[in-house]
Amino acid sequence: MPSVETQTLVSNRIDLVNAAWTQLRIQLESEKARIYQELGSYPSPIAACDQQFTHLLDEQRRILGELARLNEAAASSLTAEDPARQLDDFIQSSSCIGAETAQTIRVYLSEGLA
Repeated sequence: MPSVETQTLVSNRIDLVNAAWTQLRIQLESEKARIYQELGSYPSPIAACDQQFTHLLDEQRRILGELARLNEAAASSLTAEDPARQLDDFIQSSSCIGAETAQTIRVYLSEGLA
């Protein structure tokens, strides 16, 4: 049976990783809200002729896909041997996570896990 200290360390690590997933989710949800706001206030497009509107629709699909991928990765990280590594893999593979957010989360994790 693991010691209380070991259980506490594991619990703290899981809490840190979950907090990092939450921060990523907040950023993606914020970006989703921005896109929805732009789409909602966009003037009526001319079908198949409005490149900016089409671009916003593509961004909407991309961010929704990224949120679904994040939810799946966050859930599977709960049982992963190295949940922090899984989080970092997600950050590296995401086209929606900004460099500043990625760096902030990496620093947060490294300081919390030290």
